Amino acid sequence: MERLIAVGISLSESGEVSVDGPAGRALFDLAIALEGETPLPVDVQHVLAAIVLAERDALVGNQTRLTPDDPSLQQIILDYLPIVFKQYDDQLES
Repeated sequence: MERLIAVGISLSESGEVSVDGPAGRALFDLAIALEGETPLPVDVQHVLAAIVLAERDALVGNQTRLTPDDPSLQQIILDYLPIVFKQYDDQLES
């Protein structure tokens, strides 16, 4: 059984995350939008990991739409990026 993390992003019981086409494009656009907002080398995998962590803390949910121009979503991701880089960067697949 899969759990919906946000619109277009789901997490399987085995811990694998799947992303549909529109959500993938939104992740890409979010990564580009956030590049200038943080000194960290942000890419799509980092943004996705930040969203998964934010969902675990109930800051995003299955009704959350990924839109690159949403300032509150951008701030949530920016808040989680240091955690992603510190704890999970070496585990993210390119």
